[in-house]
Amino acid sequence: MVKKPSNKLIAEVSGLTEGEVGTYLCQLDQQASGDWLAYFGNEIEKASAACQKLNKAKTVTIPVELANNWYDRGNG
Repeated sequence: MVKKPSNKLIAEVSGLTEGEVGTYLCQLDQQASGDWLAYFGNEIEKASAACQKLNKAKTVTIPVELANNWYDRGNG
C-alpha cells in the first residue's frame, strides 16, 4: 500500500516548518516512479527564508520508500 506523505514528512524533507507546509503546499502528486512531488505556491516567495529552502520550481520530491516507511512520532 502506498502512503501519502504527511505535512510533517514534507517539512522534514524540505527543511520547512509544518506550518509553512500547511500554508503554502498547493498540490501533492504521485509520480510514475512512486515518488511524491510536492508543489508549493508562489505565495511562499513572501516568506523569503522558507522560499530559499526550495528549488526554483518550488517543488520537493519525497521518495516512495520514505513515504511508505515514515512514522509520525508526534501523532500518538
